[in-house]
Amino acid sequence: MDAPTTRRGYGEGGFTLLEVMIAVAILGVSMTSLLTSQVASVRATRYAQAITSVAYLAEYQLIEVEWLMEKDGGWVREDRNYEGSFSDLGWPDVRYECLVDFIELPEYSKLRAAKDAAARETDGQTGVYYKSAGDQAFTALGLVWPMVKIAIENSIRKVTCKVKWKQGKYKHEMEVATFWTDPSKLTTIPQMGGEAMPGEEGGAGGAGGAGGPASSTSTAPSGAGTKPGGEMGGGMRGR
Repeated sequence: MDAPTTRRGYGEGGFTLLEVMIAVAILGVSMTSLLTSQVASVRATRYAQAITSVAYLAEYQLIEVEWLMEKDGGWVREDRNYEGSFSDLGWPDVRYECLVDFIELPEYSKLRAAKDAAARETDGQTGVYYKSAGDQAFTALGLVWPMVKIAIENSIRKVTCKVKWKQGKYKHEMEVATFWTDPSKLTTIPQMGGEAMPGEEGGAGGAGGAGGPASSTSTAPSGAGTKPGGEMGGGMRGR
């Protein structure tokens, strides 16, 4: 005996056109989000590589500037500017601007005037000016300030390098700052038992090497960037 058969009604055999369209729309939205996330991931990876490379290039340029300073006469009592590109290292689109800043401190009379003005502004409401122990200590500072001033000006330099590059339609910039110190410059200060020699102010300065000055470095990315250090050769340029 044959089993009874049942017939499906009209419209019960599959999906309707509306259901298919909704499914395709959901799939399209999902794929768009996935593609957007993938593109953002690739862009972030490229940016991270660029930042790493620029950091190494900036550090390299600090060493290069130190070498150029020594070549050009050493530490002088004025600012020095250096700029150019890293084309010889394979980065022609990356440029740098470096400033070796001569730190000039104010005279003690200007410091005293600024402090007194601040004190008068604070105590002026009562019309009474009090002289505290801090004022006495500040007055004592005037006795040694000339020696402190010349010691700092002779033995410390601030170096700032800005590295700029373009990635796509966006421009990026990274700044690296460091302080060079050379304790040997203190021996040229008469008040500290040294004797200033003619041309001694132009002595070689730097952040490395035996007998040379020490350095402390800090980096501050602005807007973006640094470069892939893995593709960069270390060391100084051949001379």
